[in-house]
Amino acid sequence: MVKAGGMVEKLSSWAFEVMMRRGHLAWRLFYYNPIPSSKPVRRIYEFVFKDKFMEPLRNFKPDVIISTHFLTSLIGLIYKTRFKTKVYTVVTDFVAHPLWVWDGTDGYFVALEDTAQDLINYGVDRERIHTTGIPLRRTFWENGDKEFFRDKLGYPRDHTVILFSAGSYDSVPIQPIIKGLKGIGKIFIVVLSGKRKEAYEKYKSLLKDANLEGVVYPFVDFVPDIMRASDVFITKAGGVSVAESLAVGLPCIFIRSMPGQEEGNARVVEKYGAGINAHTPEKALKVLLEILKNRERLQLMSENAKRIGKPNSSLDIVEIISQEFGERRG
Repeated sequence: MVKAGGMVEKLSSWAFEVMMRRGHLAWRLFYYNPIPSSKPVRRIYEFVFKDKFMEPLRNFKPDVIISTHFLTSLIGLIYKTRFKTKVYTVVTDFVAHPLWVWDGTDGYFVALEDTAQDLINYGVDRERIHTTGIPLRRTFWENGDKEFFRDKLGYPRDHTVILFSAGSYDSVPIQPIIKGLKGIGKIFIVVLSGKRKEAYEKYKSLLKDANLEGVVYPFVDFVPDIMRASDVFITKAGGVSVAESLAVGLPCIFIRSMPGQEEGNARVVEKYGAGINAHTPEKALKVLLEILKNRERLQLMSENAKRIGKPNSSLDIVEIISQEFGERRG
């Protein structure tokens, strides 16, 4: 219906990054405002999307629709009123906004019991909620120890590997933290610089000027390997990246997360001791330096991450839908 990597996805990604840079207050006002999820506004959504994407759905004739966005859930439910199908919604954050909830949804898949409780508070029956985790790529299903991935990527085994994500468009302020690590021994810096070439060159120069061991990557497709080889991850609290980190037992330090769902994600992960919501680069640097001196704390955070991480979430979702759909067809 919407081509992966197509113009719609690119525009929505760009718009989110602009909001990430300059629109925190505007997003906070939207996210916590009850009007966007009120009944009158929901009717507007239904009117706008009542005929959108119906033709490809009619041509494909799905028996089951699995949605990972609240608007595509609505589209699936509009189709459901005209044709026999089942609609399942996957909540892709660790907290749920009321707009995830639409009447007629056959089931919900969520990250943790905390997320399930959000949906219950919005009126969803508990039996329709499955705590499976956020679905992850196949590469997160595979096993392998840290040393294997460090050897594969050429990282030193005896260093603390610190992974930084600058965001797709270099919107996460990691530069002050990296500068603050100058002179710290036995660390190896890995930077995911995103899609901008100038960001890639900037972070390469930064590591060189600070005389820090490390590597800078542009947009790459082997992030799961990088995560498995790392000891701690400095990033904003996007739902999928947090789920990926937890799946491999990688503790997180969160900075400049968006209000609403990302701050909620950070809050939940911090509650379980698998990460720290530092908010600012200055506090993140302070926390990181403390952790580097306390390996036991870092190990405990990693164990906590593994405890709530769900690497097999995609398989579990498919299994549940297969069982439910089979039973209902029978």
